Amino acid sequence: MNEPVRALARGPAAASSRSLSTAKAVLRVLSLLAERPAGVRADEVAQTLGKSVSTAYYLLTSLCEEGFAVHESKGLYRPARGLEELTAVAEHANGTQDGLAGTVDELFLLTRKRSYLGIARAGRIEIVAFRGRQGVPRMPGLGSEIRDSAHALALGKVVLSRLGRSGLSRYVSQGLKSFTEHTIITAAGLEAELDRVRRDGFAVEREEFNEKFCCVAAPIIDGRGRFVAALGLSTTPHVFNTELERLSTTVMQVAQGVGDVASPRPADPRRGVRRQRLVPVL
Repeated sequence: MNEPVRALARGPAAASSRSLSTAKAVLRVLSLLAERPAGVRADEVAQTLGKSVSTAYYLLTSLCEEGFAVHESKGLYRPARGLEELTAVAEHANGTQDGLAGTVDELFLLTRKRSYLGIARAGRIEIVAFRGRQGVPRMPGLGSEIRDSAHALALGKVVLSRLGRSGLSRYVSQGLKSFTEHTIITAAGLEAELDRVRRDGFAVEREEFNEKFCCVAAPIIDGRGRFVAALGLSTTPHVFNTELERLSTTVMQVAQGVGDVASPRPADPRRGVRRQRLVPVL
C-alpha cells in the first residue's frame, strides 16, 4: 500500500497530524539554516530533527526547489540570500521589539493617524504593534501578516527595498497580485518604485491595496546601519494628497529617532561622531 493510500486508510485526523509534523520539521530546518549561514549538512539536520538522513535530504531538497536554500559543494546547504536577509532582520528585532512598540504610540500622537510597526520574519512581515483612535478604521484586508501583498503596501515596499536582487527576484517570480487598479503588477514598475524608496528614505502606497486608504512608511535602521523594522501609517486619499510632505517627514523623523538609540555603535575616540544614514544603500 503506497503512502497516500495508507494516509487515507488512517483517516483525516492522522493525515492532518502527519502534515503538521512535516510543517514543524520544515520550520526547524529553516531556523537551522538561518542560524548557520555558512551552511549545514544533511546529517547535521537529521541529528537536530531526530530523523533519518533520507528525511533530512528530502526536506533540504524541497527547500532548494522552493528557493529557500541553495545546495553547494561538499554536501553543504546554505540559506538563500533572501532568507538570510529576512531572518537576520527578525533575529535582530527580537531583542528590541518591546522598545520599538513605543514608536507606534509616538507616531500616532504626532499624526493622529493609525500607525503600524512591521518586523520581517522568514517569508513574511509581521505587524507586531498598531495604534489608532477609536472610530478610525484599520485598513480592510490588512491582517497581522504581510506575504504576497508586500508590493502593494508601504510597509512591504520598505522591506522589499532591503532585499538583494535574488531575494527580490524570488518574490516577483511568484507573481505580483493585483488588489486595485493602482497596484504595481510589473517587475519593472516595482523596481522603479523600490528605487524611489531607497532614494527618498520612505515608501508610499496610493490606494494600491485598498481604494480608500493610502499609507506612508519608513525603515528603522540602528546605529550600526542594520535594518530593524518598518514604521508606517495609513490615512484617507484626501489627507494623503494634502499632507504627504508633513506625514512622510514625521514618519522618517520618528523612525530615525528610534533607530539612533537601537543598538548604537560604541563611541570610537579616534573618530568623530558618525551620522546615522536614513536612506539605505544596498
